[in-house]
Amino acid sequence: MRLAMTSMITSAILLSVMAALGIGAMQERPKRPASTSVPKAAESEGPRFGLASPLPRTPGSVRLAAYNVLNVFDAVDDPSLSGEFDDIKEPTPPARLEALAKVIRAADADIIALSEVESLQALTWFRDTYLKDAGYQHLASEDVEYYRGVECSVMSRFPIIEKKVWLDENLRDVRREGEGWAPSPDDGDLSFQRSPLMVTVQVDADYRLTIFALHHKAGRDFNHHREAEALRINEFVRRLEDADPSRNIAVMGDFNAAPWDKSLRVYLANGLIDSFAHRTTDKNSPESRLYKTHESDRVLDYILLNSAARRELVVGSQFVLGTVTPPAGYDYRTDVPPAGYASDHYPVVLELRTNDLK
Repeated sequence: MRLAMTSMITSAILLSVMAALGIGAMQERPKRPASTSVPKAAESEGPRFGLASPLPRTPGSVRLAAYNVLNVFDAVDDPSLSGEFDDIKEPTPPARLEALAKVIRAADADIIALSEVESLQALTWFRDTYLKDAGYQHLASEDVEYYRGVECSVMSRFPIIEKKVWLDENLRDVRREGEGWAPSPDDGDLSFQRSPLMVTVQVDADYRLTIFALHHKAGRDFNHHREAEALRINEFVRRLEDADPSRNIAVMGDFNAAPWDKSLRVYLANGLIDSFAHRTTDKNSPESRLYKTHESDRVLDYILLNSAARRELVVGSQFVLGTVTPPAGYDYRTDVPPAGYASDHYPVVLELRTNDLK
């Protein structure tokens, strides 16, 4: 009896080890444990970062925002996506879409750059279903052939008169000067992971604003890639400024970089101005939490302005709009988001005056 029990225990241990190593079975992405009951949603902690409510609007200004909306997918199957990244398996739940719409309404931006939208079709459906009366009559979203099927988008209350993306842009020939660059991979092509979306918005007869809505690739392994993308976008900005020094330009979105990272400082070295440069970097300061843009206690999202646009910044209008934050220990892969959860990022907002030359 004792021998049999010992054998059973040994077998169980061996099977556990084999399972951990993936022996005798195919390894799959982590799945929610099977259960006959609906998992309980995580308890909401409310906004842990940013402001709990938006700042009041400045009369006569244009409000801008950048917001990573965390994979907005509609329920229409995209035949170009299959297997692990089949979009039809991951339509965004209505509760989260309602939460996103609530946040967007609260931010009340006239022009908002979005990251991680599936398509123009999905963006149009989202607007017409959840933001029908919010005034976003003008939309831009271009397929950039990203393997996960997401792209950068813009919603605007003013006409969009120009839009452009850069597919298959070669980034191998970007010019790197000085030191401090991430090591360069020796093989393979180097192009935009997700091309930035450039749009020009006609605010009124005398005022235009050009926006680069971007979403740099995340992860330490992509430092070199982010730097190359930043260098190339700098070139795009310089070309526009050379042709028209008075052109107002904002580079905005999810940079996946801290304020001290090289890929962010590349933009600053080119003359773009961090509109939140006044933020504290002291993590022990109570004020620090007001400027975090991601639920992981990090700053990843920015609105950078060229000198022409910076002259029109409404001083003190900058803020991060806090939203529902999951509790400590929350695992997005297995846990149900808390009620009211919209995204893992928070909107970054500011205002510009359009009458500086009038």
